[in-house]
Amino acid sequence: MVSSGDLKRRVRALAGEFAPARWAIRIAARIVAPRHPVGAVGAVFDDAGRVLIVEHAFRTDYPWGLPGGWVERGEDPRDTLARELQEELALDVEVKDLVGCAVIGRVRTSTHPVHLGLAYYCRLRSGGGAPSAEVLAYEWADARNPLHPIEPFQQRAMLLAAALNNSVG
Repeated sequence: MVSSGDLKRRVRALAGEFAPARWAIRIAARIVAPRHPVGAVGAVFDDAGRVLIVEHAFRTDYPWGLPGGWVERGEDPRDTLARELQEELALDVEVKDLVGCAVIGRVRTSTHPVHLGLAYYCRLRSGGGAPSAEVLAYEWADARNPLHPIEPFQQRAMLLAAALNNSVG
């Protein structure tokens, strides 16, 4: 009699040796594996200690918040931030520490799906220009007292990143 463990080892060995077996397991994994969108935002600080907030064209629950975007399949979230900030605001940033991670739910007016949110502390290197079609406006704000309502997860991320920013410089 072949044990369950032995059978699994044989399947694993077969998948390691033969591409069609590997493809079959990949397809099965895609069917049964959960999918959860991931968004990454950055608390970007300038030399004056202010954080960048943007008015997003497509966010209906909290239009003002941290810049960022959706993490593409296989993409490092830090690369997502660098790409999104370059595309949306022509900014070059140094993505530093992860300051927050949470499941971001929806409220009645949300346009985004329930997703995993990652927030990073970032420093501005250079750049700045006209916002893209996804950004209506932007401003540099006091992380402790922004002039617009900010989603609670992003507000906490701003405060945690501000503490890091103050300890560095």
